[in-house]
Amino acid sequence: MDELTEISKKYDTDKSKEHQYTKIYNKYFLKKKNQEIKLFEIGIGYPEDPKKGGGSLQMWRDYFPKGIIYGIDIVIKNLDLGERVKIYQGSQDNHQDLNKVVNDAGKFDIIIDDGSHFNNHQIKTFEHLFKFLNFGGYYVIEDTQTSYMLKYGGDGFYLKNKKTAVNYFKDFIDRINFREIENPYNKFKNDEFSSSITEIHFYHNLIIIKKDFNKEPSNLLTENQFKVKGKTAIGIRNILKQMKYFFHFLRSIINKFLDILKI
Repeated sequence: MDELTEISKKYDTDKSKEHQYTKIYNKYFLKKKNQEIKLFEIGIGYPEDPKKGGGSLQMWRDYFPKGIIYGIDIVIKNLDLGERVKIYQGSQDNHQDLNKVVNDAGKFDIIIDDGSHFNNHQIKTFEHLFKFLNFGGYYVIEDTQTSYMLKYGGDGFYLKNKKTAVNYFKDFIDRINFREIENPYNKFKNDEFSSSITEIHFYHNLIIIKKDFNKEPSNLLTENQFKVKGKTAIGIRNILKQMKYFFHFLRSIINKFLDILKI
């Protein structure tokens, strides 16, 4: 059994009891274990009792002996977990509440969303907090099974619904590969996430995203197009190629409209 799972069981967290998160986390976080990291977790647990919860904060505190651990919960928590654990009250749906933590901490090395599990909260929280994640850091979304559950804003009937967190993050596969997309109208070319995400991992009920410089060029395309080769009729062939691209662009608009009708 890995060390993180052992610590998790000590504090009776659901990250190793109801889920299998800790053995996955250990693979990603082990190299950072003895570094002076800053970790921010949304959701402290036991919303009905201000004196309960904080098991995962204690787990992170013990696993990262030089780290500072920040936690926020929608209810006030009267917990003293040591000087390296900072607890805030606020909603992940309120950027001002999240900014209270950011203003004190600066940037983070690990951010974990274990909050409301509502799909729109998971997406909006990511879009707000990702810029406060250090390069080389990890952003984690837990309990993504709610992408398939109606009461959380998920959809177990139309599995391509773009409003679910799982489908939202599936697009990041394309963002990572944005230089390989043969499409001069490629919407990800100037996307704020495309140049700063190098990995995205999907597990059972869990998504892990690595923030890093995405600099690898395409080995086939230039500016999302194939170059016209040869020396004959270059101008005409370029015009024909752009006409072909424009036709496919129009076709993509029709397909997007049909997808909207399906929803």
